[in-house]
Amino acid sequence: MEDNFEMISSEQSDVVIDFDGCILKASQLDLALSKVILDKGKLDHLNHELKSINSRVLPSVKNPDDWINDGVDCQILKPSKNWQKGKLRMKVSLEFCPDEPKSPLDEFRGR
Repeated sequence: MEDNFEMISSEQSDVVIDFDGCILKASQLDLALSKVILDKGKLDHLNHELKSINSRVLPSVKNPDDWINDGVDCQILKPSKNWQKGKLRMKVSLEFCPDEPKSPLDEFRGR
């Protein structure tokens, strides 16, 4: 199967997901995932993982919600560019890949 995943916009309040009878809104799943990431223990876990790969850790911020809402002040350096000041915001994205309908010709193609 090809990688035909498309991003689901959680801002569209009418997107509903059905996991074999377990139905929820994409916006609710997105919000819950964001809150899990922001949970103090999870940020500590993320910092632990960063340390384990010999990376520096995330800076402490007064309001952890800034990581997903307003963003956290930082600078970014892209190849062949200068440092650029701005804010970094973490986002959770949901993606969906529709099943490909089976063609009646598939059985002949396999021969």
